[in-house]
Amino acid sequence: MKVLDHPFGDTNLKVVCEACGDLSIKAIDLANSPDSTEIRCRRYNAIRGTIADLRELARRATGEFEF
Repeated sequence: MKVLDHPFGDTNLKVVCEACGDLSIKAIDLANSPDSTEIRCRRYNAIRGTIADLRELARRATGEFEF
């Protein structure tokens, strides 16, 4: 399954930046930041979701991604 075809369900995390198409995100301290902390595109600085969205995606991960 390709990353763009994956059903992310209830998470609002944008794996691919809608503004520039990049996959990278800015480095943040996941362990010490609240769930409401915004995750931003490393290249374009667009908001891609929150830490809560990223954690939800990680819980649902199945290892089926192809790049």
